[in-house]
Amino acid sequence: MSNITASSVKSSRYEIRIAGAGGQGIILAGIMLAEAGIILDLYVTQSQSYGPETRGGNSISEVILSNTEIDFPQSTELDLLICLTQVACDHNLPDMKKDGLVIIDSEAVQRVIWDKSISIPFGKIARKVGEERAINVAAIGSLVPFCPLINRRALTRAIANRLPSAKLEANLQAFDKALSFARRLKGRLRYVGTTDVFEI
Repeated sequence: MSNITASSVKSSRYEIRIAGAGGQGIILAGIMLAEAGIILDLYVTQSQSYGPETRGGNSISEVILSNTEIDFPQSTELDLLICLTQVACDHNLPDMKKDGLVIIDSEAVQRVIWDKSISIPFGKIARKVGEERAINVAAIGSLVPFCPLINRRALTRAIANRLPSAKLEANLQAFDKALSFARRLKGRLRYVGTTDVFEI
């Protein structure tokens, strides 16, 4: 058993989807998240899909984490959805669990019709650390305060395993900035009616 353990285990199955456009590192983000689950000795499935375009097309990475064996390897209801484009948000909301959380990039998504959502400026965070491509690492940093099966230590170890050393410091800075942002927002999640349009 690994000596890295999740700090809090409240659910035996947790479904996460990261969605955006080709070229944003969506698939790599899912792989790093899945690897963090393996580091924590969790049961993990990871899947991905993307449009025919190399860059700009729809891209989805899905990870299911569980502390018990996963009997069905595809999502049924998402606990957490991270959206880096408006199209990704519009297309993936129907797959959410009733009380699931949606995290959006505040620069790219102007509206989210969902009861429980927060917005974080992932693009701005990535630019501030001098690494625009760190948007995907910032995105997975934001889920740490909300996912009971994962922790910072396991995720940063997985990131270090997957990124070249020259890019690691900037990416970890983006990760921690987004994580801190999410922690501040956790206590004051915004709620809107499901029929309303929530303007960020």
